[in-house]
Amino acid sequence: METIKNYLESMFRGLPLTDKVMKAKSELLQMMEDKYTELIRSGKTENEAVGEVIQNFGNLEDLADDLGIQDILHQTKNPEISRRKLSFEEITEYITAKKRVILLRAAGIFLCINCVIFPILTDAMHINDIIGVVLMFVAIGLGVVLICFSSSALEQWRYIKSEPCSIDAVSIDYLKNKIRDFTPTYSVLSSVGVLLCILCFIPAVIFDELGGRFMDELGGALLFIFVGSGVFMMVYAKQIKKTYHRLLNINNQIDFEMDEKKSIEKIQNKKVRAIMSAYWAVVTCIYLCVSFLTFRWEITWLIWPIAAAVNTIIRALYTVNDGAKRNEKAFEKETGKNVERIYED
Repeated sequence: METIKNYLESMFRGLPLTDKVMKAKSELLQMMEDKYTELIRSGKTENEAVGEVIQNFGNLEDLADDLGIQDILHQTKNPEISRRKLSFEEITEYITAKKRVILLRAAGIFLCINCVIFPILTDAMHINDIIGVVLMFVAIGLGVVLICFSSSALEQWRYIKSEPCSIDAVSIDYLKNKIRDFTPTYSVLSSVGVLLCILCFIPAVIFDELGGRFMDELGGALLFIFVGSGVFMMVYAKQIKKTYHRLLNINNQIDFEMDEKKSIEKIQNKKVRAIMSAYWAVVTCIYLCVSFLTFRWEITWLIWPIAAAVNTIIRALYTVNDGAKRNEKAFEKETGKNVERIYED
């Protein structure tokens, strides 16, 4: 049996340490052990049993489809594909940076949603309306800055998304523990966030019953605070969970940036990419500001189709097709190989 286990180790050597691979390895070992036991009971010698087991189960390519690792095996056997090994230190540093970025992004969204409370409160307290408008645009500007900065702050880690990477078993265990520890927090933040968005109208109803203009305005301000807080919690919880799962499954991303049939468009200009990451947040702020300042809701909805058209134009001007780019590189490489063969001949 030791010979069979050693042979099994050699079969799986070089494959990524993912849950799918480990499960396939365990299943194949069980199959080989069952066959070995069956052959021994039928009167075969130990060497004969080992030889027959290896003959029946020794070709991983024939068994890959049944074991569910055909895509992983294909990627590993492809000499054109190489994965960047992420160290445990890189994983922990990336998670720390990502948490900071997520917090900034959620805070930026919170400010953009709650920017309208300043005109509401200044009007309720009979303060000059200009102060409220100025504070509103300051909040918008600060929110947009936070969102744009959060997008550009991870540029040094961009290779984790744009390149095929892999992590070791220590990092996998670390991420599993992180997910397990964060699950209760995720449930609480998501539940409270949804609850705040659903019940956002309650302060407005309660303060409206109390009467008075100030109470009405305060209820309206609390509505936006409830929504902003709820969105903040949901964005933070969702993005943290997504980060953990993306890193944990990074070994399984076989077709990540490698499938020539995929057409992935990316904005190459860093400044434009940072601006576009906050594009819809800015559009939402503009829509709310214009709508609350003019109260012409029957007209301000036109901001959305105009913004969609501008978004399409910007992406058409500043994006490139990675799929086409890879095909072009592959063509140039193949052409170079053909030229070399001609010279060799």
